[in-house]
This record gives sequence, structure tokens and C-alpha cells, in this order.
Amino acid sequence: MMPFEQVEVLRAACCVAGADGETSEEELRLLNRLADESGVGDASLEAMLERATSDCNFCEEQFRILKTDPEETMAILLEIAISDGALGEKEKDSLRQFANRLDVPEDVFTELVSRTVALIDKNRNG
Repeated sequence: MMPFEQVEVLRAACCVAGADGETSEEELRLLNRLADESGVGDASLEAMLERATSDCNFCEEQFRILKTDPEETMAILLEIAISDGALGEKEKDSLRQFANRLDVPEDVFTELVSRTVALIDKNRNG
């Protein structure tokens, strides 16, 4: 993935992480890793997170992200969404919007979410 594409994915990940109005330590850890990989500094990441949680237009803008690798992008977004051990409805809605934008078929998206929820349940129940 090209650096500018990594930044696009980071912005989308900020939207997913902030969908429920808060960003967990686990989500922040992953976002920081993505930021480091794409060369985005702390101040820029903080600004992205602030906009993602307070400006619905920012997330709408991200639905125009590049379609370079839909599977990789969805994998990253799902990792962010479940990093706090839960997958809330607002996060699912945000993921669905990105999946639609990436032309991920609804049945594939549903299967990804089902597998993700099963993984969360398995981790909780040991």
C-alpha cells in the first residue's frame, strides 16, 4: 500500500474507532501503529481522532477512500473495531458504510462480522 493510501486507511480507522464516541487504549495503540507506519505525527493523529468523533462530515469524506485493496482495508478496520473487545452497533454501521464504499458484497461483510463476533466471544469465554 502506498503511503497516501495508508493515510486514507488511517483516517477511516479513526472513524471506526470513534464511531461509539470514545477511543479505547487498545484502539489508540493500533491507531498509533498505523500512524507510525504511514508517517503521520501525533498532532495529526489527534486532529483526525477529534474530527472523527465530533465532525460527521469528516467520516462522510472518508467514504471516498481509495479502493486499492478492499480486503486489507477491511481487515485493518475490523482489527480497530474489535480491539477494545466489543463490536458495537455504531461501529458495525461505520464498517458497513466502508464495506459498501469498497464494494465488499453484503454477504461477505456479514460473514466477516459474524467471524469477528465469534472471535470476540471465544476470547471472552477462553
